[in-house]
Amino acid sequence: MNKKENVFQVYNKIADWFAENRPRNLMEKPYLDTVIELIPKGASLLDLGCGNGKPIMEYFLQSGFMVTGVDASEKMLTLAKQNFPAEEFLFQDMRKLKLETRFNAIIAWNSFFHLPAEDQPKMFEIFANHLLPNGIILFTSGTKRGEAWGINGGENLFHASLDTDEYHNLLVKNQFKILNQTVNDPSCGNATVWLAQFNPQ
Repeated sequence: MNKKENVFQVYNKIADWFAENRPRNLMEKPYLDTVIELIPKGASLLDLGCGNGKPIMEYFLQSGFMVTGVDASEKMLTLAKQNFPAEEFLFQDMRKLKLETRFNAIIAWNSFFHLPAEDQPKMFEIFANHLLPNGIILFTSGTKRGEAWGINGGENLFHASLDTDEYHNLLVKNQFKILNQTVNDPSCGNATVWLAQFNPQ
């Protein structure tokens, strides 16, 4: 298997390490709170790359929202189901997502950027196909086109990004209004954070 395609296998290996070492301080909270402000109370969310469900899915559940978790790592989903046995989880590659349900928001925090650059553009149509009108997409990326590798739990983990102009054009092309773009947010591990609203014509 291409090393770019083995991200889910890496997460299978490091799932326990990740559960112990993933920061719990909810550095993403300002962005999550913005999503909460933009969608109806008790609305439905799709968490793409939900991992073990902590802390992002957990935060939305505690805030009264319905959350469906999707992940391609079987071990991560096993932990997520143990953490939140009453919730719905789907074992699936986000690139193959084709659900009949539409959601008020999609979260792809530190997950979308594991996809090879050539696979990322088609995700914006998938985002649009799974959002209700005025639905929100929140995702993280890099700032320029390229690939990077990082060590997590002793394993090499693949990341990729398009240029910011490419992300901007893909969002507009798929009928999203960009609400916020924060470049290299130091409070979020220098991730570039995108927030956009689906406004179909």
